[in-house]
Amino acid sequence: MQRPEPVVQTIILAAGSGSRLASTRRNVPKPLITVAGIPLIEHALFHAHASGCSEAVVVIGHDGDRVREAIEALPQPLAVQFVTSPDPSLPNGVSLLAAEPLARRAFFLQMVDHLFAEVTLPHLALLPLDGAEGGRVLVDRAPKNLDLEDATKVRLDGRLVQAIGKGLEPWEAIDAGCFLLTHEVFTALREAPVHEPRTVSSGMRQLVQKRRLTAVDVRGIEWMDIDTPADHDAAERLLATAPSTPVV
Repeated sequence: MQRPEPVVQTIILAAGSGSRLASTRRNVPKPLITVAGIPLIEHALFHAHASGCSEAVVVIGHDGDRVREAIEALPQPLAVQFVTSPDPSLPNGVSLLAAEPLARRAFFLQMVDHLFAEVTLPHLALLPLDGAEGGRVLVDRAPKNLDLEDATKVRLDGRLVQAIGKGLEPWEAIDAGCFLLTHEVFTALREAPVHEPRTVSSGMRQLVQKRRLTAVDVRGIEWMDIDTPADHDAAERLLATAPSTPVV
């Protein structure tokens, strides 16, 4: 069997304002909100480093100078490059497109507000991407402690993704916000219908139409999408019981 090529780069989307976390963040940019005393962006960078990455592209936007200064002050094992989103108020697909010039042939994609109790990204790269795949999404078939009404749902046929979206019914899994992607995703984002918000999911739907997106399950690893104060409290409880707390 062909051995998978190591994935050495991650792109982390960290441009949003986190408006729904206003009562928790107290004028702190969302990437710098702490869980278990550690900023979300530091958790994401640790996850990437522990997954074998040697470089990260961080897309900043809201209060970007402050976020960049905080990252640059961290003891950092990764080579970090910064990209500024052209408009952080626009959907996250716009932020991903901004990173295209720096993206390697294959790369991980992380959302800064998705926190995992264990290192999870390597599950996406256990097998080499074959010619039939433009990307892979990490999914959870048995989600816990998530706001399912707001979650992005995924319908599956084996490993092949048949549909993806927030209002999807029926569904088999939840999009866990981590991906292994190729440059095909940038074409997919540009091909998304103009009436759709240019989200990462809109690009994934283009890959789905071409039968080019597959899924990998989180295999029971707990995680949180931190959008609200209640999510933040749940993330604190999650890491309080996790095997170890990430520290870069």
